[in-house]
Amino acid sequence: MSKRTDTLVKWAAIAIGFFVPISVALDNVLLLAVLILWLAGGRFAEKYRIIRENPVAIAAFALFCMLTAGMFWGRTPLSDALGTLGKYIDLLFVPIFVTLFEDRAARRNALRAFLASMLLTLLLSYLIRFGFLHTNSIIRGFAANPYVFKLHITQNFFMSFAVLMLASLALKAEGVGERALWILLAALATFNIFLMVQGRIGYLVSAVLLLYLFARKFGKQGMALGGGAVLLLGCIAYFGSHEFHERIDLAIHEAVLWHPGQATKDSDSIGQRLEYDVNTLGIVSKHPFFGVGTGGFPRAYADQVAGTGMIPVHHPHNEFLLITSQLGVAGLLLLLLLFYLQWREAGMLGLERRFLGEGLVLAMISGCLFNSFLLDHAEGLFFAWMSGVLFSGRRSD
Repeated sequence: MSKRTDTLVKWAAIAIGFFVPISVALDNVLLLAVLILWLAGGRFAEKYRIIRENPVAIAAFALFCMLTAGMFWGRTPLSDALGTLGKYIDLLFVPIFVTLFEDRAARRNALRAFLASMLLTLLLSYLIRFGFLHTNSIIRGFAANPYVFKLHITQNFFMSFAVLMLASLALKAEGVGERALWILLAALATFNIFLMVQGRIGYLVSAVLLLYLFARKFGKQGMALGGGAVLLLGCIAYFGSHEFHERIDLAIHEAVLWHPGQATKDSDSIGQRLEYDVNTLGIVSKHPFFGVGTGGFPRAYADQVAGTGMIPVHHPHNEFLLITSQLGVAGLLLLLLLFYLQWREAGMLGLERRFLGEGLVLAMISGCLFNSFLLDHAEGLFFAWMSGVLFSGRRSD
């Protein structure tokens, strides 16, 4: 019974990687299955030992514990605080995932599952772009912005990490044909990010990961080479894609129009984010040490902008500021510690996992500067799941 349960829970955890970019309902069902089967599988002493010896799992658990404690300070009704805490529940799964991906085969199958899902997304995105598929109950995008299962922000973020995975496969490929295949797929995915799908966070994350790729491969000279590659890619996208050109020009225009203290138009995405940042910093300045408590941001923000004509929001589209506003500097330091421990642990891993582990940290930090990625379901679950995959098992594997 225990062996069968162990097999089932591992395959359920692997399947999450395939369905995270596709379906909220299915990945929630799989999460519940993982939790039930993990508890039913017993062997808690062994699981406790694995978790205790894993710094990433401990840091993620500590952050969730602090968010739990944060429900009991501030003025937030318990029901609202619980609702917010529930959105961070993925952090609680990091310790569970590290016990499930102990063996190399499970980790390999998990990475294959996620990459297969992203290659399916890539294929469907191209079919939408060229008019072979149209918007329906499953496909959400359209030819001018061919995102598939998730919104363009999420798809481009996931696709950026998929490009890093493809680059990693190309670097370790032994045959010329195999290497050419991975390079071709990486190029098609990069084209999809910059010239087809209108997700600006994907532009940023891809640029950061491209710089990292060159730096990791070529050392100090790699940063200059990577900078040149990013500049060249940006020029190609800017002058070769109407959508990219329009998105970049609009971002610059909105940033120039923004003025501190003045309400921003609903359609002004960049101006709104700057407005959120400034107002959230105002909240932090009033509650610097422990914040307003878990779930307290919406009310605190509404109080902050009262009488200004600015629109209250539920989160500031910046995970660092959101955590700091709720938990204070202590919460921010704990989040930064989580990323630091991941970076440190990645440096001790085998080459492929080091590559992806450091890339995950860079991608999440970049994304969290402009989105509340731990609060968002798909990105938060991806982070927890990929953390379990990459930071579990023996470091030499």
